[in-house]
Amino acid sequence: MIKLKHIINDVVVNEFDMVEGSFTIGRSQSNSLQLDDAMVSGEHAVLRFVPNEYMPEMLDVTIRDLGSTNGTFVNNTSVQELKIKHGDTIRIGNNEFRLFDEGSAVGTQTEFYVPEE
Repeated sequence: MIKLKHIINDVVVNEFDMVEGSFTIGRSQSNSLQLDDAMVSGEHAVLRFVPNEYMPEMLDVTIRDLGSTNGTFVNNTSVQELKIKHGDTIRIGNNEFRLFDEGSAVGTQTEFYVPEE
């Protein structure tokens, strides 16, 4: 399950379960997530969740800026469109979000014991 976590002052204030499809972020009410922030455009950015070509049970995530006035940032870099992954930080206006993929293998390690013969 992929989650988008809204973070303020290093505290998770909200989290959203992401599913296949589009998730829009902006100031207007028509968005999936409406942000009350003057730094956010009416239709600021869209996240797209599509099945991976080789592993359809996994979702690939792309963020695209929708021509916003103040930009969309991933890991402190301004982006127009970018494939994002587990742990990436998104900044839209004064809002910070982090993408969490519970199915991600990031940070895990498997060890094998091979006995000497």
